Amino acid sequence: MTFKQIKGEGEYGSETNRTPSEEVWDQIFLLNLFKCSSEPLDNLKIQKFVFVSEDEARHKGLAAAHFPFFRYNLGPYSKVIANDVRRLQDFGFIDKETLQPSERGLFILEYVASLIDHSDSAKEALAILESVCKRYRDTRSSRLVDIVYDMEVPVLGFGGQVMRVREIPAHTDIIDPRREKLSTVEIFSGEALEDLRTEFSLSNEDLDPDNPENVRLARTVLDAALAN
Repeated sequence: MTFKQIKGEGEYGSETNRTPSEEVWDQIFLLNLFKCSSEPLDNLKIQKFVFVSEDEARHKGLAAAHFPFFRYNLGPYSKVIANDVRRLQDFGFIDKETLQPSERGLFILEYVASLIDHSDSAKEALAILESVCKRYRDTRSSRLVDIVYDMEVPVLGFGGQVMRVREIPAHTDIIDPRREKLSTVEIFSGEALEDLRTEFSLSNEDLDPDNPENVRLARTVLDAALAN
């Protein structure tokens, strides 16, 4: 079973070139995002919650996640987030109706819980995300757009110059944690990373009961890890 790399487009059509560890962490970050709200988050809130979280984290020199954002119609937007969310839905990690982590998503979160507990950077990244979610989850999307428009942020495309979001020219890169050389969350051993890459690579077809051998091979290692 090989890992099917999730390749999103970076801004201006370039690839994000995330490392396997960064890519897996970004999926865990999104699963925690969906877990933080009992109400389904619309696409706009998904984008804005992650943007605010990444902006707050980079003021601490930390890449809370690795999603690049550029100035689009309603403010900061990341194509990579849209691609990752769609994949998490298509592969059954997020319920398409409730936008809550599914049984598969909760399985992943349970698996990484102890790893996160032993990583200060992981705990800090998720604490920022949780704070942002609690702050804005009851805010109307239209109001959230105005709040983000009024933010003053360093703009990557202007050499880090601080600008009000509404004044940033269209298609300008605002955040790219990898290009900004921010500290990344490092929580995965080689074995854990490979286990998670395998799990994230399994489609619903792979997990079909008519393919029990695929399921058995894929789940043996993760089930053993959770039992310890």
